[in-house]
Amino acid sequence: MIKAVLFDMNGIIIDDEHIHEMAFKETVKPYGIEMDHSTYLSCCAGQTDRAGYEQIASTFSKNLPIDDLLLQKSQMYLKLFPANKKDYPKVIDLIHSLAKNFTLALTSSSSRAEVDLITKEFDIDHEFSITISADDATKGKPNPEPYLITAQKLNLQTKECVVIEDSHSGVLSAKAAGCYCIGVTTTHSKEDLKEADLVVGDFSQINTEVIQKLAFQNKSD
Repeated sequence: MIKAVLFDMNGIIIDDEHIHEMAFKETVKPYGIEMDHSTYLSCCAGQTDRAGYEQIASTFSKNLPIDDLLLQKSQMYLKLFPANKKDYPKVIDLIHSLAKNFTLALTSSSSRAEVDLITKEFDIDHEFSITISADDATKGKPNPEPYLITAQKLNLQTKECVVIEDSHSGVLSAKAAGCYCIGVTTTHSKEDLKEADLVVGDFSQINTEVIQKLAFQNKSD
């Protein structure tokens, strides 16, 4: 039986990929790096900021001061957030609804400052039993560690958890941890999310019955 639903944050709760993209692009410009959208997606989407900068450095064969860039990006994100924030349609309603039947947690590749800012801004911080940020794990998605840590802190087995993700790396992380996974095509295509147990187009397609059915279907397969 499913006991917990674990939400990713960026691309699931908040539609802020454009903010991250702006911040990444601006912080690497002084080093002669001009990133287009496809390069941003391949280097940064669904990963920790550190992993993103490491991939950018590798892709453009640059020696980047990653710790300095992480600080600059965090400051730029917080500056850009108020004027550019928006959530995805129906996701806040879904969170409130699922909280009546499941333990909820948030497992994000973003910094603790960003996680706290966003959950408070949308008044959903009280719905999550725990929130896990990039600061709480030594390895980021697609490594399973973030979701393993989340399940452990909830005192649950990973097979008792359903993860809601939008990226390929997030789906891989959830499945490698042993969780069920629902992919939502907010930022990536259905093909990118094919390893998920279920892929949906929007949050209206997710409810308690759909979540519990994942475990029953797996038992019968």
